[in-house]
Amino acid sequence: MRIGMMSLEDDARVDFGWLRAQRREKVFSAMETHDLDALLLGGAGNVHYVSGARLLGRAGVLPFAPAAVVVRSTARVHLLSTWDEGVPPEITRQDLYGLSWNPANLMDSLASIPGLRESARVGIDGLTPMFAGLISQLTGSAELVDADSILAAARRIKMAEEITCLEVASAISESALGAMEDALWPGVTERDLLGVYYEQVARLGAPTAPSESVCFATPSRGPVWFRHLVSERPIGDGELVVLAPGALYTGYEAGLARTRVAGESAPAGWTDLAARCAVGMDALLGACRAGNTGADLYRAWGDAGNRESPVPLAHGLGLGAEPPVIGLGRGSDAVLDEGMVLSVQSWVVAAGVGGCLERATVVVEGGGASILTRYGRL
Repeated sequence: MRIGMMSLEDDARVDFGWLRAQRREKVFSAMETHDLDALLLGGAGNVHYVSGARLLGRAGVLPFAPAAVVVRSTARVHLLSTWDEGVPPEITRQDLYGLSWNPANLMDSLASIPGLRESARVGIDGLTPMFAGLISQLTGSAELVDADSILAAARRIKMAEEITCLEVASAISESALGAMEDALWPGVTERDLLGVYYEQVARLGAPTAPSESVCFATPSRGPVWFRHLVSERPIGDGELVVLAPGALYTGYEAGLARTRVAGESAPAGWTDLAARCAVGMDALLGACRAGNTGADLYRAWGDAGNRESPVPLAHGLGLGAEPPVIGLGRGSDAVLDEGMVLSVQSWVVAAGVGGCLERATVVVEGGGASILTRYGRL
C-alpha cells in the first residue's frame, strides 16, 4: 500500500514513539562500536535523529553550537531548549538545558549534564575555534572525534517507518507541483509561483519548506544556467519552466521536478530535449540498484549521450540532504546499499530551446530503484 498525505504524525500508520526509540538504539549502538562516551551535536538532521524534537524553521546557516547531547553511560538524550513544546515525552524537563547567547553560560549548563565531564571520547559533528577551547575546558583531556560520518552511517539505511514519512513528504511535494502547474501561464513571475508553492505546502500542514529553489524559467537565448533564486521577470509564452518543489514531513525531506511549457506554443526542439532528459533519467534510475557505486551512475549518464552534468546526478535524502553526493566529480566510490534513499535528477540543455530537469525520490533495492515519486513524467 502506498501512503499519501493522510498519514498524519499522530496516525497509527507510523508509531513515532517506536521510531524515535529505534533511532536512538542505532545511535547508542554506533557509540559503543566506536567507543564514544558522549556526542555533542549541532547539525539539524543529527539533532532531530537523536531527539525527535520538532525543530524551528530557520533561514541561513548558524555556527556550531551543541544543540543536543547524548551520554552513553546514562543512555540519555539532552536537548538545548527552554520549554518542552515539541519535545518528545521520553526527554524530560530534567534533560533540557537552557539557551544562552553567552557561550560560557552554555558551558556551565553542559557541565551539569550527568556523565559528560567524565567522558574520555566525545564525538562532535561540527566545531568552531571558540567552542574547541570551551569544550576542552569542559571535558578536560577527552579526545574529540568526528561524529558526522558515524551519524551518517547510522542514518544511511532507512527503516520502513522512515520510508512512510518520505512517502508523505513526496505526496505533499506532488500536490505543490500540481498547484504550480495550474498557476503557470505567460505573464506569471517566478516569485508568483514560489508564493503558490508556499501556500500549498502550508495548507497541507508543512509550512517549513526545505528550500526556496523550487522554480525558474530557462532562457531560449544565450547560455542556459541552473538557477536557485527566483526573479520578478514575467515568464514569456513558450518558455520552458522548471518546477521543483520539495517538502518536509516530521523532518524527512522528499521532492521532485518536472519541466513544463508556459502557454500553448512549445519552442522548436522541445520534444527532442524532453526525450534526452527522460533517457538520462531512465539511465540513472536503472543504475540505482544495491551493490552499484557512484561510478555506475556516471557511466550510465555518459552512455546515455550526456556530458558531465553541472549539478549532482544523485544525493542521499532523509532528514534533509544526506551523503553521498554523486556528481560534480565526487562520489564515484560511493556504494549504494539496499534501503538507501536518493534524490536522482537529469538536467540537460539545448541552445535556442532552454533547459529540462526531471527529479525523483527513490529507494535503492536489490532489483533496482523503487520510485516514491508518483507524478506523471515529462
